[in-house]
Amino acid sequence: MSRVFILINNTGIGGSERRMGRLFALMVGADPEAMLIINAGLWEKLVAAGVVTNREGRVWRLPEPWGRLADGLGLRQGALSFGLRKLDYVFFSLVLLVRYGVAARRLFHVVLGGAYVALPLLLLRPDHRAVISVTNRSLAELVGVSWALPLYRFALLKCACVDALTEGVREDLLQRGIAGEKIAVPSGSAIDAEQYQPSPAKEPRVVFIGRLIEDKNPVLFLEALPAILRAVPAARFFLLGDGPLRPQVEQALDRLRLRRFVELGFRADLAPVLGKARVFVSLQRQDNYPSQSLLEAMACGAVPVATDVGLTWKLVDETTGIRVKPDPGPIAEAVISLLQDSQRCDRLGRAARQRVVEQHSDERYRAYLSSLYARVEA
Repeated sequence: MSRVFILINNTGIGGSERRMGRLFALMVGADPEAMLIINAGLWEKLVAAGVVTNREGRVWRLPEPWGRLADGLGLRQGALSFGLRKLDYVFFSLVLLVRYGVAARRLFHVVLGGAYVALPLLLLRPDHRAVISVTNRSLAELVGVSWALPLYRFALLKCACVDALTEGVREDLLQRGIAGEKIAVPSGSAIDAEQYQPSPAKEPRVVFIGRLIEDKNPVLFLEALPAILRAVPAARFFLLGDGPLRPQVEQALDRLRLRRFVELGFRADLAPVLGKARVFVSLQRQDNYPSQSLLEAMACGAVPVATDVGLTWKLVDETTGIRVKPDPGPIAEAVISLLQDSQRCDRLGRAARQRVVEQHSDERYRAYLSSLYARVEA
């Protein structure tokens, strides 16, 4: 059964997009009958981030006419911008119906907005098989808008199998009525250990990467920085991301007088920043495992300081980093202790990279997906 990978998201790029975009491109490269379908804007972002090369074959980049209209009107946020961009999802659905409505059976692996886009096709052609990946332990947060949640859940009920990134994701899906026998959980995630490597010359950089939303705690990160600066004046900070909390983050930068010490904003290529970083801070409220940014940072030998929530302990323990309470004081103390002890930083950084390379390799994750596809095709 030929395989079609669908990755759709026209609101930005994060860890899920980087991980699945790269894996899908690799699997298409290894399978001459496979196809990757992706919206053109997301593909361009993956190219800019160094995730893909733009030389890959059998990649169908879907145009986004309504998104271009929103950009032309200067609409970046708000209800009108959101509505126009989601009209592209309707267009994508029609394209899939035309392409695969009367085609031979396929196995579709869909991620993020691909669940909406593929749903009409799956209803028309129930003989097609579909795997849907869910990467957030809160389906409501993954979907983002309340009215779309029943639609996404309906897609999960109709698919053949759900790929849940962690046990926490699985538990949330079970509570939403998804049958346990159709949910699969991998033993880890996947990381490009060749792209993400430590720099020979580390600097006193402290990095935070994530969408600027409540769950990521970007303002909490900033509140820990004044104490770090007093103890380590040479420290420099990176808060890389964008999102709805940008105004609050800007206000915190001014209130705490941190403007000249913090680089704020979106960066496509994260590897150069992470490669030189001593410390990576991950402050998610529910779970830091297995955050793609955290994995990439650990692969670069940056020592993680992470909130002690969920399954974070599977990545961050006393041999690889420091888990902390979600409070500026303990966060600052942990970062200071690392920046003031380069030998400890080096030791923990090496162990962090080793853990990621051993437990979150491409080979292990692709073997898991292959077994999943075989199960669905059977």
